[in-house]
This record gives sequence, structure tokens and C-alpha cells, in this order.
Amino acid sequence: METDMNLFQIQKLTFDDFEIGKSTPKSNGDDFGTFFDAAMGLYNETNIYQLEAEQMQIDYVTGKTDDIIALNMAQNKATSSLQFTTQVTSKVLAAYQEIMRMQM
Repeated sequence: METDMNLFQIQKLTFDDFEIGKSTPKSNGDDFGTFFDAAMGLYNETNIYQLEAEQMQIDYVTGKTDDIIALNMAQNKATSSLQFTTQVTSKVLAAYQEIMRMQM
């Protein structure tokens, strides 16, 4: 599994991609490291969308551009990305809490 993932690739992840419970992992490296890199990529991508939308808003307010459609699209992209990142974070935390409740 590659570490440079976009939002659509993360949405398509399944348990088979991580080979949970199997003796031979698909990746040669650290599975947690791969997952962590993908999660950090998601956060970084969300941050970039937020910064782009903020810069476009500043440019619109200061009169550098009059393209309100591009501004609206950038704001919607940033909002959607933030909502998706929040949902992924919530699901990962819920899964972690469920694993911690399991009895060995």
C-alpha cells in the first residue's frame, strides 16, 4: 500500500488492504507507519485546502480577484475535506477504543 494517498483512495480502504490477522503483510515496512503516513497525508491535504480557501477569500476581499465561483468551490472543497477528516478521525478513535475494551 502506498503512502501518498488522496481522499478517494482512503475511502476505498478495506480490512484486506491491511491484512489484519494474517501472517504475511502486503507491505515490507511497518504497517502502523504506513497507516500513520496515510493519516498524516490526509491532515496535510486538508490543511492545504483550508489555506488555499483562506488565501482566495483574502484575494477576493482585497479586490485581487472577482471570481466568486472559484472562491465558493475552494471553500466547499475545504469544508468537505475537513468533514471527511473529522469522520475518519472519529472512526479510528472509535475502533481504537473498541480494541482497548477487548479482553485478552
